[in-house]
Amino acid sequence: MKSLRIMLSVAVLSLSAMAFAQSDAHKHAAPSDAPKSDAQKSFDQLKALAGTWHATITTDPPVKEMGDGKMGDVSLRVTSRGNALVHEMGEAENQKIPPSTTIRLPCSIWIMTA
Repeated sequence: MKSLRIMLSVAVLSLSAMAFAQSDAHKHAAPSDAPKSDAQKSFDQLKALAGTWHATITTDPPVKEMGDGKMGDVSLRVTSRGNALVHEMGEAENQKIPPSTTIRLPCSIWIMTA
C-alpha cells in the first residue's frame, strides 16, 4: 500500500514537471522584440489613421466624374487582426458600394489590390 502511494506521488510529480517544461518550449519571441522594417513602420503610421471622414472632394488634376465640390465619404479600416487596411472612397449621394483598396504587409514590402 505504501509503495502504491509513493508510485502515485512520483507519477503525479513527473506529469506536472513535464507539463511545466513544455509550457516554455512553445513560447515565441514577441513581435516587438524584432526590429521593424521601414515598410512596417510606415504601415503602423497608416493604421493610426483608421476612421471615417465626410468632406468636400476636390481632385488635382480635375476629374470629371469626381470632385467639383461634391460631398464624399472616405474610410480607412484596419482588418485581418491588424495585418491589412481597407480604403474606401465614394460620393455621399451615390448609394453604390464604393470601390475599395486593400493594403497589406506580408513581409517587408507593400501589396495593394483594388
